[in-house]
Amino acid sequence: MKRPTYTLPSIVKKVFRSGERSLPRMEICARMEENELTAYTDLDSGSLLDTVLKMEQTPVRVGSSEAIVELTYQPHQLYDLAYRFLRDTQTPKLVEQIVAELRRHTQFGWNQTLRLLQLERDPRFVQFQGDSRWFLAEWTLANDQVFAFCEKNGITQVTSRSLVHFLEQEVGVAVDAAFLPGLDDRFRIDGDTLYITVTGNEAEPDLAAQEVAAAAVPDLVSAEEINQHEKKHQVLKEMKEDHTMNNVQSQSVFQEVQQLLEEAVNRLELRHAEMSQEVVAHFQQSNMQAIEVLMKEKHKNEQIALGIRQVLAASEQQ
Repeated sequence: MKRPTYTLPSIVKKVFRSGERSLPRMEICARMEENELTAYTDLDSGSLLDTVLKMEQTPVRVGSSEAIVELTYQPHQLYDLAYRFLRDTQTPKLVEQIVAELRRHTQFGWNQTLRLLQLERDPRFVQFQGDSRWFLAEWTLANDQVFAFCEKNGITQVTSRSLVHFLEQEVGVAVDAAFLPGLDDRFRIDGDTLYITVTGNEAEPDLAAQEVAAAAVPDLVSAEEINQHEKKHQVLKEMKEDHTMNNVQSQSVFQEVQQLLEEAVNRLELRHAEMSQEVVAHFQQSNMQAIEVLMKEKHKNEQIALGIRQVLAASEQQ
């Protein structure tokens, strides 16, 4: 049985309530069992806690005595900025996307931000197994709600075009809730359709879930942004060909170009979230022609996004 499951450090962090800095070991284990956080893991609560305590990047450590466990988190402005970024956008983010956003609001460099921003230690951030994005611990998970609604109403499939409207208007999924069909074998994604599998014996790769999530709402980008992406690509190419550049300066510029490209992808994803309301509006007005136009634009932008990712992949191999 496959269900969205928090990573082991995230399970421990979910146990701590707001304002709590330490807890007795027995209380942590009791809360894990009470909230069924270990239901889809191969470990009991005690073994899970011991495993997390031994991790290099662990959110907890042994306290004043072996019976006490305390958080390792230390307050820092970067954590607060990252928290506000996810809270305001209401969408999970990769750490690279978070760093790109923080660079816009601080004087910290890319590497310095990455070094300081250890989200593994902050109890406000959690991850799911099989998903490298960061979620807020306060967000709920909508998978059970969606499945129960579909089972009750005999719904066996939903198209990607109507997915946003279906989740928000029919199922009533909260704005800050996460729906992760790719991590749940009760759902199956095939092409542009989400199938609800009542028997729950089919599983889909996580990659398929990401592709359908991206296809659910068209991404748009202006001609000016396209030109900017092409210029950044050219800058990266010229930078690689300049063998006389000082090594330290070259590395700095190289990282800056990488950051700009990652920020471009981040803006596309932000636009992705904004477009959901426009899609819903067209759907409610039965304006399929407008949706078709958006889908054509989406295809063009997918090519742009692909080009950016290829540039980033090539740069990482240098």
